[in-house]
Amino acid sequence: MKRLVPILLSICICFTGCSLRKVIELEGREQVEAFVAEAKTWQSGRYLLTNLATGETDQVFSFMNNADGTQCYLYERVADETLYTEYSDGKEIYFTAEKDGEITEGEGAEDNILYTAENPHPYSTGELLFYVNLYALGSTAETDSEGNVTYKYIYDVAKINKTLDTSLSSFTTTYTFDKDGKFLYFTQENSDGTNSYSYMIEVLDANSVTELDNPTK
Repeated sequence: MKRLVPILLSICICFTGCSLRKVIELEGREQVEAFVAEAKTWQSGRYLLTNLATGETDQVFSFMNNADGTQCYLYERVADETLYTEYSDGKEIYFTAEKDGEITEGEGAEDNILYTAENPHPYSTGELLFYVNLYALGSTAETDSEGNVTYKYIYDVAKINKTLDTSLSSFTTTYTFDKDGKFLYFTQENSDGTNSYSYMIEVLDANSVTELDNPTK
């Protein structure tokens, strides 16, 4: 069985290492950049990904850096009525696909990647919380009655399309913080004019995950 292919990082990974030649001034920029930078330092955590079109949480990613420098993670995703599970204890990777009560198992595929604290899984580095200042066009800020503030960033799809050879017609993200500055959730929405994609990401147990069991056994 092939290892699961991340579906949210196609843009994030390709932009890794971009040279920020010009800083675009955005609403809440310093707060957002500080939060994304903090996320890169977490030694453990859990991300819940909710499809805004269906209201269903269909992906959960949990990770933990072990004392020996290896990284343990658990990634669960539901697609096409199938539950895909990928687990690594830092030494081996295990996979299952479950549909209609039938489970397909696999482990030790040739393209396995064992991650470490120094070479972490991309999902554990804050890249899910997409932010590339260089490709931003503009921003807005909105505060609700409870004092929560949402920063919305609009991206230049012409630059994205040129870089990735895609055909996006829109790409936006939001970061929402409460009145005390605590991060609440992130959203990402994009469209190619025919299909749209919309997710909310919440963070749980940052630096608080102490054990990850293997559900594939």
